[in-house]
Amino acid sequence: MPQRVGVVGCGRWGLKHLRALDKVAEEADVECIVACDVHPTAFKRIDSDRILLHNDPHTLVEQFDLDSVIVATPNETHYELGMMFLNKKIDVFLEKPIATTFDHASSLVSTSVHVGKTLKSGFLLRFHPCIVDARAQIRTGKIGAIQSIRYSKNVQRQGDDTAHALDTLAIHGIDLVEFLLDGQTPLRISEVVGSRTSCALTLEYPDQVEISIDVGWEAEADVAELEVMGRNGRILVRLQEHDGYEILDDEVTIKSVEPNHTPLEAVLLDFLTSDSTSFAASTGSILRTIKCVERARLQLTAQGRSKTRELKR
Repeated sequence: MPQRVGVVGCGRWGLKHLRALDKVAEEADVECIVACDVHPTAFKRIDSDRILLHNDPHTLVEQFDLDSVIVATPNETHYELGMMFLNKKIDVFLEKPIATTFDHASSLVSTSVHVGKTLKSGFLLRFHPCIVDARAQIRTGKIGAIQSIRYSKNVQRQGDDTAHALDTLAIHGIDLVEFLLDGQTPLRISEVVGSRTSCALTLEYPDQVEISIDVGWEAEADVAELEVMGRNGRILVRLQEHDGYEILDDEVTIKSVEPNHTPLEAVLLDFLTSDSTSFAASTGSILRTIKCVERARLQLTAQGRSKTRELKR
């Protein structure tokens, strides 16, 4: 059945959603795309004549008879907008984090269940073709039992003035760990170092698996990597590369993959088509990830200093 989809927020990331949605529109049977932003200047950057424009999220659903909406607005607005759209009884894709507190995230999940509508979030790295392939290799025992995972996402651009690097950047690393370790939760956060713009944390998981996450804006160079160390080798994925990654055991092997879509296109297709083989984060996984991020962020704030240790559950 043809779908009508809105994208709320047409900033840097919202524009990427619009372009990805435009590319997969035929495959997902999308007959109408509406871009919505309260700032009219945002529309100047939209480069498709097929996308309709609107300036009020409160009237968006009724005016265009939407089936679903994608929210790519600043983090602090996700909860209010998500609740509003769910209560209008349409499917909602909320960029991560779906809320900046665990309580608000739980309310969103409860509301989605109550109204019987889909709620998904923007954990697009689960759909990265190299990560999907690497996960399959790990499950076959290619590098042996996982001993540690390192995730780095540092970018030269300036971050949002209100967003926290833990909520916006580190959350991807925490979710990928959940994805690779099949839903395990951390025993504790053993160290947190940083500030709103740049953070590093260390998490301890069952079986003595250690996770290192290093993220930040205004870095000297762009770095986006996932490294998984196993007992018999390691895997290195450079996240900007979608067609191959390294497996290092007795020798270095470049494992080629053939991507059909970018990670963003794939996560949107998953949202719009409800594929039964979805890699998407479940609502339970989303809540566990947000709870972990909230613990780390609140501890930094409560201590009033840049370093804390032994952050136990």
